[in-house]
Amino acid sequence: MMLHSRRTVIAGLVLALPGCAMLPPLSVEEAVRRLLRRATERALVRLEAPGGVWDRLVAEVDFSALPPLVALSLRGALLSGEFRRRLDGWLRPIAMRAVRRAAPRIAAAIKVIGIARAREVLAGGPHAATELLKSDMGPAVLEAMLPEFTDAIALLDDPVLGPVIRALAGAAGEALAHRLARATDRALWEAVAEEEAAIRTDPNAGGDPDLARILAHP
Repeated sequence: MMLHSRRTVIAGLVLALPGCAMLPPLSVEEAVRRLLRRATERALVRLEAPGGVWDRLVAEVDFSALPPLVALSLRGALLSGEFRRRLDGWLRPIAMRAVRRAAPRIAAAIKVIGIARAREVLAGGPHAATELLKSDMGPAVLEAMLPEFTDAIALLDDPVLGPVIRALAGAAGEALAHRLARATDRALWEAVAEEEAAIRTDPNAGGDPDLARILAHP
């Protein structure tokens, strides 16, 4: 099921953006878009893979926001290995669902992004294209992700996690959902930026000969 889901979200991104065979001769503007598409595709694959990508997200659940009496009553749960295990298992799939929710917006933004100084972006720093896209999209990715966390907190039914998460949400309103969405937003953009840098370092690894030629001589 996870493999099918991974293929579905990546296929959706690929379909949302024109394939290389359908593109006109590559311009510098289109090269930036292709670079962003490749970096985003690879970032999604990495975020879907098992590993430590979401460790920081789990760590950002801030129990200091609990009122003192609530924190005291839940101290045993907070310190238990079972609690951390369940928290990890709960948050990771929510974060990935949030990323999948945002992927179509990113794909659409790449298709229409305005690139006034495309050659400067191609010749810029390792994350220049990602920074351009992130700036262009503003809070759109975060806004796409937020409902996933809001719904997950509202629907949580776990005897170990439930009391703590409900206490956190009750103490801070929607702040917990916003905090988790912001952490996921950072993780996604960091992954895209790192993949852009990797493609720039080894253009041939991007799987696009035309893009590789332009990156070799921006």
